[in-house]
Amino acid sequence: MKAYGYEQHGDPDVFQEYDIDQPTPNMNQVLVRTIAIGLNNRERAERAGYGRLGSPLIPGRDVVGEVTEIGDGVSEFGVGELVMTHTEQGYAEYVLADLDATVAVPDGMTPTRVAGIITPGLTAYKAVKFFAGVQPGQTVIVKGASGGVGSLSVQIATDLGADVIGIASSHNEEFVKSIGATRFVAYDQEDPATVLADQGDVVINSAMNGAGTDDDIKMVKPNGTVASVAHTSPTTDKPLKFVHVHPTNAMSDREALQAVIDLMRDGKLTVNIGYTLPFNRDGFVKGHQLLEEKHDGRVIIVK
Repeated sequence: MKAYGYEQHGDPDVFQEYDIDQPTPNMNQVLVRTIAIGLNNRERAERAGYGRLGSPLIPGRDVVGEVTEIGDGVSEFGVGELVMTHTEQGYAEYVLADLDATVAVPDGMTPTRVAGIITPGLTAYKAVKFFAGVQPGQTVIVKGASGGVGSLSVQIATDLGADVIGIASSHNEEFVKSIGATRFVAYDQEDPATVLADQGDVVINSAMNGAGTDDDIKMVKPNGTVASVAHTSPTTDKPLKFVHVHPTNAMSDREALQAVIDLMRDGKLTVNIGYTLPFNRDGFVKGHQLLEEKHDGRVIIVK
C-alpha cells in the first residue's frame, strides 16, 4: 500500500512515497481504508526536528475511513462502516484503529469535516471538561479562540453553559462570535491582560506552545483555573490552579471523540476547513508548507 513519510528531518520536501505492507488488525483493532486525513502542527514539528532517522517514519494521527477488516473480539464495528480514529502512521492508504480511540461517524457527516476535529477535538474537550472542569455560569476566557483547539473550546464551553470570552486577531472577530463567544478581545488592538484582568473563572490557553502564561495569570480570578498547553509551570503569588493540557488516559480518546462527534451531529460544533489537498506526495508537501505558514482553517488530505 502507499504511505507517505520521510527518512530525514527537514522542510516539507523530505516527504517521499513508500510502498509498505498493509497491516493486519489484532485483537480489539479494525483495519480502516483511509478517506480523509487531518494534518496537525505536532506532525509539522516532528518533521522539522533534527537528526537522521534510521527507517522511514510514517506520521499521522487523524483518520476518517471505512472499516475493511475486523480483529478478534470486535463487535462494535462492522465491515463497510465509516469511522473516525486517533491512530498512528495515518499518512497511509490503510491504518490500524484501536477500539479505545475509534468511534462511528453518524450518517450525513462528510469525512473531510470529521477529519478536521479529531486531534483538536480531543484536546479541546479534555481541556474544557477534564483539565479545566468548566461549570455552567462560569466566565471562560479562551486564548487562540479562532484556531483549531481554541474554536472548539469556545463551542464546548458554550454548550456547557459558560459565558465565553474569545481572544484572537481582529480579523477573526466575526467568526469567534458566530461560534458562541459573548465577548471578543482583539490582541492586535488592545492588551487582553489589561482589559480582562481578574475576569476569568477559567482561562484556557490554546495558543501556539501556550505562549503568554504571565497574561493568563493576570486574566484569571484569584483561586481560578488556568488550563494551558504550555509545557512549563509559572511562578506566581496569586492563588490559582494551573494545569497542563496533555495526552491522558484518565478520560479515554473514545469518550472524548464520542462527545465531540455527538456535538457536531447535533449542530453544536463546527470546524473551519481551510484547505483540502490530494492524497499524494505533492498533497502532503503542500499541506506541511501550509502548516509552516500563518493559515486559516484545518488542512485536510482527501483520498
